[in-house]
Amino acid sequence: MKKLLVLLLCVLMLPSMALTQDEAPLYTALLRYNALVYPDPVSEQQLARLNKGQRVDIYEVLPARLKVGREGKVLGYIKREKLDDYTVTTLQVGKVPTYPGIQNTYLGWVATPTPVRDAPGVSGAELITMYEGARLAFIGVENGWAKLIFKRQYGYVDTRDLKELLPVNLTGENDPDAPIAAYTSFYNIATDENNLSRILNLEVSCEKFETITIQPGTNFDFNRDLGPYRKSNGYHPAIVLIDGGTQLGYGGGTCQASSTLYNVVLQLPGLQVDHRRPHGPGGISYLPHGADAAVGNTTQNFKFSNNYPFPVRIEGTVQDGALTICIWRTM
Repeated sequence: MKKLLVLLLCVLMLPSMALTQDEAPLYTALLRYNALVYPDPVSEQQLARLNKGQRVDIYEVLPARLKVGREGKVLGYIKREKLDDYTVTTLQVGKVPTYPGIQNTYLGWVATPTPVRDAPGVSGAELITMYEGARLAFIGVENGWAKLIFKRQYGYVDTRDLKELLPVNLTGENDPDAPIAAYTSFYNIATDENNLSRILNLEVSCEKFETITIQPGTNFDFNRDLGPYRKSNGYHPAIVLIDGGTQLGYGGGTCQASSTLYNVVLQLPGLQVDHRRPHGPGGISYLPHGADAAVGNTTQNFKFSNNYPFPVRIEGTVQDGALTICIWRTM
């Protein structure tokens, strides 16, 4: 009884933040683990603790944390891995991406060597350098800096270093010159043999996307449509994740292609995820927690159905550490 009283007091004494005008939760879900509450997206100051099994409302999805609240009050930020992803319910259906998707609104092409920085401005630390022709998907533009997700944090590119910044066709109208969704993930650019083979497998995946059109009422099956992962099908031996460990296998790297595609699909209300399996509780480091989709066998596969009244196609590019995948409406 005493323990129950203490838990109740912890919940009742949680500090809350004022809601901004028209702020409403996007999702609701249960906690999988106990979660510390922080005052902002980067602080380690601990405001309070929420207990596993409690329901929280989600007001904002960031690369590493979630802005959460309870009973109409914003409490602060928790780490993404504390949430039970399988219990998420979308509260604004059709208005926000399926959790944990983040809407990208621009597709850009690099004109000159330019760094992706960890903060807007020349004082931001360099995360990776992009070169002419590299293609990137951006969340938006802030004061001349294009914003994207770099692994588990935000990254920024000076728009003056872009030769083109194309708005994504968010409405899905019949515009052949713009994709209806896009996402960029970043891969290791090391030049050892295994990693170079992994990069080649990303390129093979993108080449195979070009042969596929998903008609209305039909589905995409990653293992079926891009497999089998064999030498005879163009794949190279590279490191693959199996049962929490790593080993050499043909097709290593295709999980990054499927995971990046998963993040594109999450942005589109007309595409329904039918099957997705994460890489274990910790996910993978090149994407935010809960945003990956493993492929390779019967249980590890990524499938989605096209519920739009028009066909769609997938297209990807691989350059300078950036894998960018787009989905286009076809004529």
